Amino acid sequence: MKFFQATIWLYLFLLLLPLFTRAQGGKLLQTPYHPSFTVGRLDAFFDDIRTRTGITLSFSASFLNTTDIIRLNGTEETVGEALAVLLAGYKVTLAERRQRILIIPAVGWRKDGCTISGYIRDQTGREILIGVNVFIPALKVGAVTNNYGFFSLTVPRGNYTAYISYIGYKTDTIQVTCQDAKQWNILLQPANTLQEVSIVSERSDPLAEGDYLQVTPADIYRQQALLGETEVLRTLQQASPGVQAGIDGTSSLIVRGGDPGQNLYLLDGVPLYYVDHLFGLTSVYNTEAIKSADFYKGAFPARYGGRLSSVVDVHTKDGDMERVGGQFTMGLVKSTLNLEGPIVKDKASFMVSGRRTWVDGLILPFTNQIGVHFYDVNAKGNWIINKNNRVYISYYTGRDQVRYSEGDETSLRTRWGNTIASAKWTTVITPKVFINTTYTYSHFEYELKDRAQVIDSNGISNEGTYTGASRINESALRLQAQWFPQYNHKVEIGGSYSYSLFEPTKLVRVNARIPLPVNPVSNEFSSNEIMVYAEDEIKIDDKLLIRPGIHWANWVSEQFNYAGFQPRLYASYRLAGNHLLYGSVAHMVQFLHLISNNSYGLPADFWVPSTEKITPERAWIGTLGYSGKYKGARYSMEAYYKHTNGVIVYTTGKNIFDHSSRWQDKIMQGKGWSYGLELAAEKQFGPVHTSLAYTLSWNWRQFDQLNEGRAFPYRYDRRHNLKIATTCKLAEHANMGVNWTYMSGEAFTLPDQIYPDLDNNLMIIQPSVTSADYTYNYADWNAYRLPAIHRLDIGFNFTKKRNENYIRTWSFGAFNVYGRPNVMFVTLRHNEDDGSFKLEQLSVLQLIPYITYRLSF
Repeated sequence: MKFFQATIWLYLFLLLLPLFTRAQGGKLLQTPYHPSFTVGRLDAFFDDIRTRTGITLSFSASFLNTTDIIRLNGTEETVGEALAVLLAGYKVTLAERRQRILIIPAVGWRKDGCTISGYIRDQTGREILIGVNVFIPALKVGAVTNNYGFFSLTVPRGNYTAYISYIGYKTDTIQVTCQDAKQWNILLQPANTLQEVSIVSERSDPLAEGDYLQVTPADIYRQQALLGETEVLRTLQQASPGVQAGIDGTSSLIVRGGDPGQNLYLLDGVPLYYVDHLFGLTSVYNTEAIKSADFYKGAFPARYGGRLSSVVDVHTKDGDMERVGGQFTMGLVKSTLNLEGPIVKDKASFMVSGRRTWVDGLILPFTNQIGVHFYDVNAKGNWIINKNNRVYISYYTGRDQVRYSEGDETSLRTRWGNTIASAKWTTVITPKVFINTTYTYSHFEYELKDRAQVIDSNGISNEGTYTGASRINESALRLQAQWFPQYNHKVEIGGSYSYSLFEPTKLVRVNARIPLPVNPVSNEFSSNEIMVYAEDEIKIDDKLLIRPGIHWANWVSEQFNYAGFQPRLYASYRLAGNHLLYGSVAHMVQFLHLISNNSYGLPADFWVPSTEKITPERAWIGTLGYSGKYKGARYSMEAYYKHTNGVIVYTTGKNIFDHSSRWQDKIMQGKGWSYGLELAAEKQFGPVHTSLAYTLSWNWRQFDQLNEGRAFPYRYDRRHNLKIATTCKLAEHANMGVNWTYMSGEAFTLPDQIYPDLDNNLMIIQPSVTSADYTYNYADWNAYRLPAIHRLDIGFNFTKKRNENYIRTWSFGAFNVYGRPNVMFVTLRHNEDDGSFKLEQLSVLQLIPYITYRLSF
């Protein structure tokens, strides 16, 4: 922990450094100086000081106009006195470092500065654009639009050329006459009307952080996916090292040693508690409705909290403000229809998108015993009240169901889904201050109907059904304020209050043949969370950026009170040209827990809150990385270490619904740690773009009550993870993509002894005991490994523009081209004839072709 204590002191030092910096009158400033001339440019005087005194002046041209004409009196004076005259028009601090004098911008920069700000939108549909670069080469200063398309930049008065650049759009220039504060409304023209199949270039921000990735629909569509289901989570699996799938072929994310429940999934600022559709073959994020997604796997901004491993922040489209249009997509799994258009032209718009699977219809002609389906709906409206105020309303609902029937009776059925809504009001208080106020609502529900075989007190065996449920309801009010005091300085503060109602387990109904628990308890209880945060992003010069932040959250109810102080620090330094060194340290606290089966078989997942017995999960993560660019190739290398306390597991073989009033007794807490090295590279060879991502990692867990207290590998401890992706433009309207993936096999646990549960150790519904279940004894936890996973995916896109508004795309391809039988999971089967047990593996995703039709109109 000494490392983390030292990190906190370093973080506090960097946070308070701007408050304590002041001019220093050292030996260098007292050095005599006699100028060689009396009138000249500022940079000429700096050169003259270095020539005549040997003292080097270090500064950034981003806040000094070195072409200013200055007059000195020509007499001998000290270097400090000369600089006082030369820099009279600036607010600066002078500091001595060895044989250098540092000229550092103070609280403000030029007395006669002004602020330019505004919104940047798509020219075609007036959609706001996130992450657009605004850069003024003459001053070497720039800004980036926030999640609402707003930017703010303070510069000296004068005339400048500003360059506006964004991936997939033509770079634009504007002539800035900065005499007074002015709000700009800039429209960018798409670079290619077929942008869904275009090759995407990299971020142009030279200080962009290595732990951050922005994904657009163009990135998503060029990835090959199972059954043609291209979506954002699969794109993150393929594009980012340190990110892998859980079960192969699914969209779940395992990030740097975390588990699926340690990722924060947001949709328009609202948390999602479950993001899988159809067992993870696709996710709840509908690509047709997405505008962009921000992904953080380290260097977490202070505004995010509540999870330990990563943040996936997805923003949906606002809707076209010029004309009514949309997209229709038909694939082997589902169909999607997306519509958008103006309510009041250039003033208000709408977007609505719906999806439903075909799977249940495809299965029905062959069997009615199995039923699988999902659907979801996205909707959004936005209204520009005036140039300073905008309102957004968004809504999402989605449901999944899996059913298995024997005869006319449904013996197994599980349902789950999310319903969320948000209302946002953004306002520009001044050109330097932007405020966002958001109200959110989130509801998650999981329901399981299953069979149970019991023996009553008279020894009579009966079989019946029960239905269990798990629910979460959350309402929250959030406030976020961004202040842009200078071109190189951004401050963000905010806070939130949320109220949550939890029902971790509840027996909704029980068949009459099965007795209810003695004194059943609902376990419904509420919690309140208060959160505040502050973050200060400072570009000290063209090379160095630091971003210290603080996130504090308090989780409280009538039964418990937990607080989490979470410091964060990110820093980057540009060595030369496009070479960047960066690092981060973050402390995260998670009050909710996702419990999953850690042995063989499909996992059963439930969300449970922290209580008096179950403490929050807490993690420290540190990263150190390097990225560069050489002859058109981009490459990066990053090392990380993560330590987590409070990770949870529930005892294998115990159904969380079998005795709902005692669910906390089935959960154990321990610790985990992971570390690794991530490598990435990409290069464009004419029409061919190739990228590589490799991760070498270790992932451990330790529980006092498991494995005799010894550390063991986590389920997704995969030593090697390699991903290679290539896209190629074959012709004007055709391209292809090829992905190859390799992952070490996951770890799993098998019992060394199995015997009937005669003493009711599994805590089944009282007063009955199970006759079908067994008690398992484990010698070593996760001591077995599944075979390594590797596969080749290939796809082709053929696009044709029929007229000005209609574009159709046919996509063909195959998942796992050479038919590798990758094991998804294994199951321990009991042979009732001879009483033996056999391990069976399931490999279903072998050579699966797909075809998809997409029409944009």
